[in-house]
Amino acid sequence: MSKFLLFLILTLSAFVSAANQDVLIGSGEWSPYAGAKLKGLGFLNDVVTIAFEQEGITAKFEFKPWARIEVETGNGYFLASPGWSIQEDRTAQYLFSKKPIIVSRSVFIERTDSQFDWKIMSDLKQFTIGCNRADYYVKALTEIGVKVQELNEYPQGIKMLLAKRFDAFIVNEAVGRKLIRDLSAEEQAKIQIHPLAYDENFSFLMFSKNYPNVEVFWSTQTGHFYLRILKLYR
Repeated sequence: MSKFLLFLILTLSAFVSAANQDVLIGSGEWSPYAGAKLKGLGFLNDVVTIAFEQEGITAKFEFKPWARIEVETGNGYFLASPGWSIQEDRTAQYLFSKKPIIVSRSVFIERTDSQFDWKIMSDLKQFTIGCNRADYYVKALTEIGVKVQELNEYPQGIKMLLAKRFDAFIVNEAVGRKLIRDLSAEEQAKIQIHPLAYDENFSFLMFSKNYPNVEVFWSTQTGHFYLRILKLYR
């Protein structure tokens, strides 16, 4: 028996086995993209659910803080988690979809009465920035000498910004706008999005290398499952 045929038999056997079991997906609160109380658990999670269903697999979700989701995906508790950026220190533990799920901007939310203003990265060193501890901004800003206050949840960032605990809160633009819409009219009048975006970012579906048979669900070549996901993302 050729090595290729043996590989094919083992791969198909693993896929048939996978089709008869549930998989666990990790997610945090990231409205409007993901949320336990959102329709379909949010766009990202709804897409993943449908993609698995097309392969006869049931995706079950657990919601936790994003930092815990990253750790537990890495150790193989979760098969995957949607909405992550590719970073060099993550590639040892995770596989990423070849195309992003979301292309968006990162922005600073500031108080209307603040003196927060910046044009180049070095300008940020004079400020304290609030940031979700699971976001890549923490490392990026810290490395250039910016003081960062880490948070567990995104709504917490808005509350602390209003309480003047830091100068600005960095967040995905769509997430930030949703957080602002959820505030009272009085609170909304006190904050605004700074016109200069921090960057444009790309969010991917992140798989655990330590999950059993993860290659069945992610493939760089055959893509039987992976390509179904991409079709739904477009």
